[in-house]
Amino acid sequence: MHTRLSLAVVFFSFFLVKISAQTDTLPPDFTIKGAAIGISAPEMIDQMMVTMPGLGSNAKAMMNEQSVKSYLMPPRQVGQRGTITSYLLSACLEFYANFRKNYKVNLSPDFVALNLVREGNVDLKNALRFLVTDGTVSADVMPYDSPSIPKTAGTTDKFKITNYLQIFKETHRETQKVFETQKALMRGNPVIVEMQVPRNFENITDSRFWTAIGTGTDTVALPFLAVSYNLELEAFEVLSAWGTEWGSNGYLWIDFDDFGEIAQNGFVLVPGL
Repeated sequence: MHTRLSLAVVFFSFFLVKISAQTDTLPPDFTIKGAAIGISAPEMIDQMMVTMPGLGSNAKAMMNEQSVKSYLMPPRQVGQRGTITSYLLSACLEFYANFRKNYKVNLSPDFVALNLVREGNVDLKNALRFLVTDGTVSADVMPYDSPSIPKTAGTTDKFKITNYLQIFKETHRETQKVFETQKALMRGNPVIVEMQVPRNFENITDSRFWTAIGTGTDTVALPFLAVSYNLELEAFEVLSAWGTEWGSNGYLWIDFDDFGEIAQNGFVLVPGL
């Protein structure tokens, strides 16, 4: 049986790991025009991660819970030509593009997906790199599930990020994965999380919570967007790209113990605010 994670235990484990990690020199994922892209060094993450202004201004409440869910566009279902990765990255980038703005822009996930397919490399880190170098376009320019990239996409304004941060890896302790995700959410950032989930995970419906008990070993690594934490529930809320029929209106709560076990990699975008 798992031992429930208190915030104090999580912080202590994180503190020990942090001390040892700061002595390491961790290379970036890419170097583009001399700039380091894909930062995983802990001290650099602390410096580069943004704090979204005005989100969760009640410090006492943030110690117990935090959510960016109300700032996101409604959950969408991945189309035939898109990918789960491109849909979730676009949803995450929309969060920053629309934050505290009256006009809400919809961004094209298919622009990312089709470009990566053309390049022959569709994994998550290359998708993140693409948001730095190329970005994506408004869905008005390239509607959802577009069969091809329109010529006008080359000349229109792009929505980009300046960098991305890998806040944890598969090799990190389960408590550190939980703490790093909480810390990013506390600062107002959604977290892109690769999780090793059962192959039938997509079929979860009419469920608010999920537990790993009895799920078996037939799993697959898929990305999700962590959007909330709640210390009373001892759980994270994640968004999928399977539409509103999945989970509970497109979202699902996963307790800290299970999250720590199945989370493989966690990323936070650095927007050009």
